[in-house]
Amino acid sequence: MIKKILFAAACGLSFFAVAAIAGDDEHSEHMKHMDMDHMNMDHMKMSPKMSDTRQEVDLPSPMRAHMLSHMRGHAEAVAEILAALAKGDGAAAAKIADARLSMSSPGAAACKPNAKSGELGEMPAMMASHMPDNMRALGLTMHEQASKFAQEAAKIGPGGDMRPALAELSQVVQACNACHAAYRLD
Repeated sequence: MIKKILFAAACGLSFFAVAAIAGDDEHSEHMKHMDMDHMNMDHMKMSPKMSDTRQEVDLPSPMRAHMLSHMRGHAEAVAEILAALAKGDGAAAAKIADARLSMSSPGAAACKPNAKSGELGEMPAMMASHMPDNMRALGLTMHEQASKFAQEAAKIGPGGDMRPALAELSQVVQACNACHAAYRLD
């Protein structure tokens, strides 16, 4: 049962990872040059921008690169967490989440309510000033859920019940997906 849950989570992560790289220029160029007729996907011939109703977040280039790097790092962290859980290592999964996704992780700073004040650093303040408030709220939710996941994962003993931790991890990925569904970086 747990293996099926982890497999389903890994499949969901694949979607999450694709969403995280969707703003990547190299990926966009590749998509422009793909032979859609060959793939027999006529519905994909429409320009992605024509059908994309997500709010564009206009960031200066260095901040855009910084944010995309963080999102890719989040996807990698979730993949590493799933690998640790597949081995039954809740402690390792908790450590990864705490260091890379939780409220205490460096990436959480721009989403925190006091980020715009500058007290959390120059980059978080700049990021916070360019991010829509609702986007920051979704980011904050993701980091809060990652903290909850870390707490649950740390409780998993040998042969222990992973379901509470997986439920929290699901909330992490759902927060990521909600943000990617509402916002885009061009």
